[in-house]
Amino acid sequence: MRPRSLRPAIVGGVVLIGCLLSACSSPEGAPAATSTPGTSPSSSASKASTPSPSATIEPVVVVAAVDPDGKHLTASGYVQGLVEESGTCTFVFSREGSADVPVQHDAVADRQTTSCGTVQPDLSQFTRGTWNVVLRYASGGRTYTSQASQVEVP
Repeated sequence: MRPRSLRPAIVGGVVLIGCLLSACSSPEGAPAATSTPGTSPSSSASKASTPSPSATIEPVVVVAAVDPDGKHLTASGYVQGLVEESGTCTFVFSREGSADVPVQHDAVADRQTTSCGTVQPDLSQFTRGTWNVVLRYASGGRTYTSQASQVEVP
């Protein structure tokens, strides 16, 4: 009896994984980010790619959490619908009765998004309680704001 080849099973598994991964996408019907016109457009040259008319430019907060070391908050995010290096990302931590804590980070063009990287402000800047964090992205005289995420400061 001749042993069967594993090749068809491996190829089938790779095709199945590809199909499953293609189903991974952002949820339909997610609320769009807000945009506000700025006072003046940027005069500096940039490596910006113009979004297509159907593209939705939306900042997204990926992580907002207290670090395991208990000394920092960590927040990270990106801007979907736009790939450029000329903008500024600002993570704004806010809580009623406390001063806002804005933390800026330069934008970096990624393959399909604009990355805002990771910020880690000192936990000493925050009072105990629930804080909101939004990601604001400013470029070309416009500002886009993400939906708020929450982080609990112990």
